[in-house]
Amino acid sequence: MLNNKKNIIIAGLVVLILITTLILVFKKNWNNQRGAKVNLPAPEFLTTQEKIDFKLDDNVKAQVLSREASGTPAVYKLIKTDTDIIADPSKIGPISPRQPEPVK
Repeated sequence: MLNNKKNIIIAGLVVLILITTLILVFKKNWNNQRGAKVNLPAPEFLTTQEKIDFKLDDNVKAQVLSREASGTPAVYKLIKTDTDIIADPSKIGPISPRQPEPVK
């Protein structure tokens, strides 16, 4: 009877140690994933031919935000300063037209 209780206690401790180890390993992996740096592709800009197609001046700098399946630029943004460049175009939210000022 006493030997049976010892086996149950030892088995319980082993299970508790396994659960604790799994939790610590999972927590470490979770923290590594959250802190991992994501490699973003370099910003893409309109080529000279694309600028001609869109009737833009060749000196204008324009970032391509999305392309159609055919490869033609679908959305682009004119860049005035380097701070206008969008590092991750997938983070752009929906664009809505400006709302008119309320009439007073």
